[in-house]
Amino acid sequence: MNINKFLGWLAITFGIIYFCYETWYHNLYDQSNLALTADYISVFLLLIAGIVNLKSKRGIGLLCGAWGYTSCIMFRAFIWRMEAMWVDELPNYETLQFKVLILALIVSFSAFIVSFVKSFPQKNPN
Repeated sequence: MNINKFLGWLAITFGIIYFCYETWYHNLYDQSNLALTADYISVFLLLIAGIVNLKSKRGIGLLCGAWGYTSCIMFRAFIWRMEAMWVDELPNYETLQFKVLILALIVSFSAFIVSFVKSFPQKNPN
């Protein structure tokens, strides 16, 4: 399997897990609908870009955008929790989210960087 297909399947898998986890978190901790909307945009982008990338050889740019947006959302959520930890205002239940966000950041940022590099036009060896 080439890297483009892998990134497509990773986006779909990540999007499904992200949707389930975010919906669970929203229902359990009464997250605002505005915050949930930003997360669902990320899920939508990952799923659509992953599917397009699997069906087309030209979907890597969409995938780069989806991974970039997702990486930014993950980074912002991570920073919010880190700042709250520094002033001892992070609720105990957020500790798990903090650990999940570290993993999500590693995956999403790595996928963003790889898809970004792959999205540059390739020289034709003719």
